[in-house]
Amino acid sequence: MTEPATNSLHDRSDAPALPRLDDLVLSDDGHAFDRRTGRSFCVNPTGRLVLELTQAGRPRPEVIGELAARYAQHPAVAAAALETFYSQIRRYFS
Repeated sequence: MTEPATNSLHDRSDAPALPRLDDLVLSDDGHAFDRRTGRSFCVNPTGRLVLELTQAGRPRPEVIGELAARYAQHPAVAAAALETFYSQIRRYFS
């Protein structure tokens, strides 16, 4: 039996896989540079925070908690926003 492929820090069952997230370099002003493809995009401060927390290995529930606390939102609202953002990032990498 073979072991499943790994995705670095982002293989936890509590967070959706974000492929190649470790390839992104984030600048202080919200520019994200993909070292593998040379493509770049901009994220707002909330997106930058999510990427930083996720790259640091913070589990999904902690990212949701941080968003809910920082922006005074119900955790369900923060969770929905996080899933939307993760979806956008997955499309970027596809």
